[in-house]
Amino acid sequence: MTPKAGLAFTVNPANELYLNAGTGFHGNDVRGATITVDPQSGLPAERVPALVKGHGAELGWRFQPSEQFSLTTALWMLNLDSELVYVGDAGTTEPGRPSNRRGIEATMRWMPSSHWSFDVDAALSRARFRGTPPEGEGNYIDNAIETAVSAGVVWTSGPLMATLRLRYMGPRALDTTNTVRSSSTTLLNFGSRYAVNKNLSLGLDVFNLAGSKGNDIEYFYASCTAGEVARGACGSGIDDRHIHPMEPRTVRVSARWTF
Repeated sequence: MTPKAGLAFTVNPANELYLNAGTGFHGNDVRGATITVDPQSGLPAERVPALVKGHGAELGWRFQPSEQFSLTTALWMLNLDSELVYVGDAGTTEPGRPSNRRGIEATMRWMPSSHWSFDVDAALSRARFRGTPPEGEGNYIDNAIETAVSAGVVWTSGPLMATLRLRYMGPRALDTTNTVRSSSTTLLNFGSRYAVNKNLSLGLDVFNLAGSKGNDIEYFYASCTAGEVARGACGSGIDDRHIHPMEPRTVRVSARWTF
């Protein structure tokens, strides 16, 4: 069973309070739920549950004094019986310990005129494993985002549209003890479209407009180079960061024809 319930109370035409709560399931990697043999070692492998139970709730406030402006903010929490953790060295996921996540989110939409519109989404969250950690580990959940902000502005005038979007992700723990943390990333993208006629539209996009340096992906785990493996010098691996850098400033021109 996955019971869920929601309550909403309209304080006045511009303000609404709401409460949602429920129980459900998240799916583990199906390979782990059906595996019988470890493909690396050839030894028997222990299966994991295909579905893991969780329960969550949120308490929120909606403010919409007009069609042009709306603001929503909510406090939320989520408990999982097993946190799905990414294992970078193996390139897969594995079930971890029970976890608790909680945080606050806010969303704003504003259209001051027929030409301009603004939007902002922001979130703060805290993610921890529950219970006493194994020796040498902590209760931080690897790579759990703690701070995220997305904001944008759109300008339209007849056949022309232009957008500017900002994405920010703050530092986060890369290991369970919070000893190693990622860097923050800030990305600014620009886009424009011009409708030549009802069939043809032209586009211009500039990705990473500010030329920011950062990493789209960042993990911390033990690994070895091919040379170290060939020399037998790998052992249990070398702990280090593994990253995927953000793309540099890139310009893309496009044309779209609609039949």
